[in-house]
Amino acid sequence: MTGRQDLFDESMRLGNSAAWELEWDKAIGYYRKALAEFPEHPMALSNLGLALLETGQDREALGVYHRAAKASPEDPSPVEKCSEILERLGQIKESIELHEQAAELHIRRRDFDKALESWNQIARMAPGNLAVRSRLALTYERIGRRRESVLEYIAVASILQKAGKPDRALDSVQRALSLIPGDPEANSALRTLRQEKPLPPPSQPRKATTPLRPGRMPGGSTMPDTSPSPAGSGEELADPEIAAQRTALGVLAGMLFEEPREDSSPLGKGKKDGSGKATGRGNLYRFLSQAIDLQSHGQGQQAVKEYERALESGLDHPAARYNLGILYKELLDHESARKHLLSAVGHPDLALGANLALGRIARETGNLPDSARHLLQALRLADNLSVEASQSGELNHLYDTIQASLSEGDEQALQRIIQSTLDFLTGPEWLQRLRKARQQIEKEAPGMGVVPIAEILAVGGSEQVIRSMGRIDEMLSRNMPVSAMEEAYLALQVAPTYLSLHHKMADILLQSGHIDTALVKLSAIAETHRVRGESRQAADVYATILRHSPVDIPGRRRLIDLLIQQDRIEEALDQYLELVDFYRQMAQIDEARKALAEAYELAQRGKTERSRSLKILHELADVDLSRLDWRRALASYEQIRSLDPKDDKAATQVIDLDLRLGQEDQAARELDTYLEHLVKSSRSAEALDLLEELAREHPGKQALHARLAEAYRAAGRTSDAISQYDALGEIQLDAGQVRDAARTISIIISLGPPDLEGYRELLRNLESGQ
Repeated sequence: MTGRQDLFDESMRLGNSAAWELEWDKAIGYYRKALAEFPEHPMALSNLGLALLETGQDREALGVYHRAAKASPEDPSPVEKCSEILERLGQIKESIELHEQAAELHIRRRDFDKALESWNQIARMAPGNLAVRSRLALTYERIGRRRESVLEYIAVASILQKAGKPDRALDSVQRALSLIPGDPEANSALRTLRQEKPLPPPSQPRKATTPLRPGRMPGGSTMPDTSPSPAGSGEELADPEIAAQRTALGVLAGMLFEEPREDSSPLGKGKKDGSGKATGRGNLYRFLSQAIDLQSHGQGQQAVKEYERALESGLDHPAARYNLGILYKELLDHESARKHLLSAVGHPDLALGANLALGRIARETGNLPDSARHLLQALRLADNLSVEASQSGELNHLYDTIQASLSEGDEQALQRIIQSTLDFLTGPEWLQRLRKARQQIEKEAPGMGVVPIAEILAVGGSEQVIRSMGRIDEMLSRNMPVSAMEEAYLALQVAPTYLSLHHKMADILLQSGHIDTALVKLSAIAETHRVRGESRQAADVYATILRHSPVDIPGRRRLIDLLIQQDRIEEALDQYLELVDFYRQMAQIDEARKALAEAYELAQRGKTERSRSLKILHELADVDLSRLDWRRALASYEQIRSLDPKDDKAATQVIDLDLRLGQEDQAARELDTYLEHLVKSSRSAEALDLLEELAREHPGKQALHARLAEAYRAAGRTSDAISQYDALGEIQLDAGQVRDAARTISIIISLGPPDLEGYRELLRNLESGQ
């Protein structure tokens, strides 16, 4: 083994060429040469495995794919190939095990269609596999494919009947009929079960995929106001960098006056020190308080140390990152300053100052392209203050055009935009200059639409692209998508990095029905916005992606992160709840619970309405009930009740769960409190209904029989009261509680039961100790 990359690349190229020409023997030779350089390279192993399969060398291909699976343990493709070869070789059990492994890998990658394929392969090879047929039935139901779900539920019923579980088989068929009422096959299965006749054996899933697919060749075949508002009455803002620093200090100082909470806080969670012990939130607040005080008194170097200690203790907020970045900038530690300022560019109140500071740092270090990019972004944010909210979208598109027109190799143009932007935004008069510039533009070009201030700062070159965008819109209005795309490609030659143009191309693809291609382009656009620190635009693009592909869980996760970064908590919570719905549809209950827990923590951080937190807690409790995790469900319902004492569902669930967990004394206290509330609210009938339901669900509980007997007695239902007291007495006698039983019998006697003498004799025996 020499490990030469050039030899490896050349061998792979020649092997792929041979494979495309179907010269498999030659391809095998070249792939072996590539593996001689890098023996465990996953792609080379996979390509060799395919070539061996094409030449009928199944067993050797199996060994190669095994190596590929070990080399790339998160990739399900070589595992699938191994399972398919094992099926060819008649090793069905081993093939099924590997299909199960591949399905789990697909689930981790959120590729649910592929996971369904793997489960279908298992069901095809082993139609009686109850676990897989049940999972298929539930998953098809969750994603709305009711017909496939019905067929799988019928297969499950057949398996259960054969296993001697006719009641569960009947439940499965009735579940199928609840999905498609009147389905002929489900109705037939129901009649067969009721007649106690055997169902047909479970059939293979319909439309099953074939095992090996030969012929696949190696190598794969509007932005609103995001700047701080003027502070003070009639007072001009300071330099935006300084103004943002004041804003950040105010945010952090305000946090110190919030009540510390262990569960969640805008400050983040406490971390552990080197010994593994929690540092505690108290230290975090102490370090932050000292940092703010030192920074306010001009002691930057000492303030940096305290901020760093606060970060190590778990401080997590863009305001802290911004202040630390500015302090490092003043200490000429440009790399540290840049790192922290980049963490603050997504915050709406800090973005202008952060980009201005980053532009200054990049200029100081000689990185002109980065300096121009950040300063143009700062100018864009400032310019948004000067236009109506309805004009922000158009203004941002124009700034994208200007950004794309700048060439990194044109040092003179870069210097021009850097110097003119710094002159414009530096000093306390910047807002006054902004207002005058906007007035001048509107005076010189009335009725011409919004024009970016960057135009009067001698940054041109965008006219051709703007004209192209107009022609594209005209062609789309005339339903000429092909011509519109040709115009877009011509415009790309002038401005290849203009994101609005790429977005327009994605719109053309969407209108033409090329959804998958459009989504790939939109993902690239969103990621570019995110890297640039343009969180608002990135979030808008991800929202567009999700409208066309709502099951894109990674995209939804990125959108949530961006919304949180912008303090758009309510929108982030909406996305979390959508995410939970999809996890539940895909039977990923643990992931659904995790997302709900994250949503509740976020709701605690933000200023959300109490009803929002209650909804999340109810969903959390429902998930825990479905997982039979009664203690967690009880904790959630107790928290709901503490937030809303009038929540009937929470009150009844707390009682029920206390009983299930054997906490009868606690259940009795909770029950008495809730019954008193119902009676005071003139809901006595509901109180009686609740007692009857609890007694049915939890027979043999003294607290329930005693209270139900009393309720019947108060309602004048003497016969029912005697029946409950009689059951209570038997429970007490079985438990050896003779005195309690005697008191219960005395109450029964006072009610005049039919067998009065018998009860009196029983009481005498109890009192005499017989």
